[in-house]
Amino acid sequence: MSDVPPITGVAEIVLSVSDLPTMRQFYQDVLGFPVYSEACIEHDNQPDPDGEATISFLTIKHVDTPLGPTHPQMLVLIDYRCHASARKRLIGHDVKRSTLNHLAFEVPPESYDTHRDRLESLGLAPSETEFPAMNAKAMFFKDPEGNVLEFICRAD
Repeated sequence: MSDVPPITGVAEIVLSVSDLPTMRQFYQDVLGFPVYSEACIEHDNQPDPDGEATISFLTIKHVDTPLGPTHPQMLVLIDYRCHASARKRLIGHDVKRSTLNHLAFEVPPESYDTHRDRLESLGLAPSETEFPAMNAKAMFFKDPEGNVLEFICRAD
């Protein structure tokens, strides 16, 4: 197992929800997770500054990692009925199967390419994306039972 590149930690736990305001309030009131940011992304992954939130990022804990200054450990709530990528099932599970959307793990930026190459060599076909607002890049892939996993790191 020494050839496996390191994982820095859990970056996000992402849930698909049907009532974003209620779920956000629950996690704020019961677990004390403050809102880090929110966005309305209903069409073609383009943010609508005037729309109601379709995704909420709640801070679990600030961490001292390369991703940490702009990306604390988070609980992310996605309105699966309205959020563009959830509606199209580009990322995450069918909500009839599970409310877990995906698990995100932080990897060191210098091992990102090694992780991608390794996943490709294992036939896992990672799908890559960038998150400019968080200065991050990520790849998504599935485990043998179809759970969506993400490797995310600071974009250099």
